[in-house]
Order: sequence, then structure tokens, then C-alpha cells
Amino acid sequence: MSYEDYSAALGDLRTDALAWSDLSETFSTVRGIVEGCALARYEMDGVGHMVGAEDNYNAAHTTFLSLATSAPEVFRQISDKLLATKQRYEEADGYSQWLLDQS
Repeated sequence: MSYEDYSAALGDLRTDALAWSDLSETFSTVRGIVEGCALARYEMDGVGHMVGAEDNYNAAHTTFLSLATSAPEVFRQISDKLLATKQRYEEADGYSQWLLDQS
């Protein structure tokens, strides 16, 4: 691996971190949309209630809301870890250059 490849990899870490950060922001918006999709009481007709469609919808909605609620934090953590990894590599840049020069 050349030093140029090493530098490019650091740039890729930053690009990936920004992509995960963008996903975090997007899913913050998605959460609001999913919250708005909750069924109001008695919104479904009696037949839908009797055949279990209302319960199925509510169960799916609860699952989607849970995922949309946790996603921003999970994606933010991934972004932070990628940026921390990039920073650690940059802090060890002189040593890394020396290692690359040895090959």
C-alpha cells in the first residue's frame, strides 16, 4: 500500500462517516412520518377489526416506529466510530508513513 492509497483510505473513512451521519438525519425525519401513520381508534371498520387487520397493522407500526426511533442513534454511533478511527490513523500518521516506507 502506498502512502497515497493510505491517504485515500482516510478520505474514504470520512466520506463513509458523512454518509452514515446523513442517514441518521434522514431517519430522524422518517420517525416523524412513521409516528403520523398510527391508526386512530376505530379508524378501521368492524370487519378489519374482526379479521385482525387492525392488530396486524398496529403491530407492524410499533415495529417500524421502534426501528425508526433507534436508527438515528445507531447510525450516529457508526459515523462517530468511523471518524474516531480516521482520527487515530491521522494521529499515528508519522508511524504509518515509516511502516509504509519499510515495505
